[in-house]
Amino acid sequence: MSLQRKIVDAVGDRLGLEIFRSDGTGDWIEKRFVGQLLSALEVDCVFDVGANRGQHGEFLRRAGYRGLILSFEPGITPYKELEATARRDGNWHTFNMALGQVDGTLPMNVMKIDVFSSFRTPSAEEDASLSDDNQVERVVEVPVARIDGLFNELTTQYGFARPFLKMDTQGYDLEVLRGAGAGIAKFVGLSSEIAIRRLYKDSPSMLDSIAAILDAGFSFVNLVPVHPDRVLNPLELNSYAVRDDLAR
Repeated sequence: MSLQRKIVDAVGDRLGLEIFRSDGTGDWIEKRFVGQLLSALEVDCVFDVGANRGQHGEFLRRAGYRGLILSFEPGITPYKELEATARRDGNWHTFNMALGQVDGTLPMNVMKIDVFSSFRTPSAEEDASLSDDNQVERVVEVPVARIDGLFNELTTQYGFARPFLKMDTQGYDLEVLRGAGAGIAKFVGLSSEIAIRRLYKDSPSMLDSIAAILDAGFSFVNLVPVHPDRVLNPLELNSYAVRDDLAR
């Protein structure tokens, strides 16, 4: 997000106004929903998995969430900016690592535009509109850990009781989910980026992602287009789900 946009949003928040982009797109509907959802669930910690430069953490603050954020980002370059942004916040902590289904290290494809960086290989088979940006520039080894191996230590260190899991890992969300094991039941809700048209080889289909989240014991409460301006060619959805026992 540009400095100009940050200033505009800050002024709007202070005045209690929504200030829209001239092209009509924006995240105001999703922002309002997420603020209400986290409040209703009494979330006191968001696991921000696939944090990049901290875009989602800043989105959470604009949505009114003031609780703890734990951001996980394996990329070296985006992590530096993420760390600097979180340091200014005071209730936001960062980890230069990925979360997944295994502990160890894995090769990660760093793309031309690093928001697309992934453990998966890019593919233009289902959609080629982002191929120019979603190109591998280099491969780096990054540390990976399972959520269930970190959870107790993080709980002791930060003292949260009602965590929420946000995943945006470019085709790797289900590995993050599986890495939580039975401990996924400790999360009151989750968000996952679901592909309508897959941008990576061997990434889960929309139906596979939905089934995995349902099988993990969660009920969907919302689906929001990631690119709301792409009316006839949607690529991804931000999905929101709450634990079955909390669903109304």
